[in-house]
Amino acid sequence: MASTQSSADLRKAIEVTTRSFLAAYTDAYDHNDPSLINRDVTADCTRHMLPSTMVKALGLPADISIPNEAYIQNITQNIRVYSVRDSVISDLLIDTEARKASFTSKSNIVYKEGWESHPIEFSWYLDFTEDGSKVKKVTEFCDKDTVLLLHGRVMAGQLK
Repeated sequence: MASTQSSADLRKAIEVTTRSFLAAYTDAYDHNDPSLINRDVTADCTRHMLPSTMVKALGLPADISIPNEAYIQNITQNIRVYSVRDSVISDLLIDTEARKASFTSKSNIVYKEGWESHPIEFSWYLDFTEDGSKVKKVTEFCDKDTVLLLHGRVMAGQLK
């Protein structure tokens, strides 16, 4: 930790970045701007998804590492089909020494065609830069059934 940044300041920076990171999902949809999804991550940030059974069901290698540009492409497809609403963070744990945070989230998925909606839950593990202002690695443990449902809806929407 930089000598000018106290543990309390670092904890606050990590918390602010964490909350902004999750809010970016709603903001990207609200502003129809997929690039907002990467506003709180480093240029070389990678995203990793679990459980491996879900990743395999999506036809991806279990150890996939998703770079920012690929993640933006995914969000671009998603924006056409649904939005993310009412995200709530629970069980936020911050380790200032390791520069990590973990939390669970619950959001509401609202489809653009019709008024159908349903909840989605994740567990997140974030690694941060030295000052806590950016996320450099994301691991998301996904709500498998809901992610597979969303994927099917997005793919069906792409065929229109």
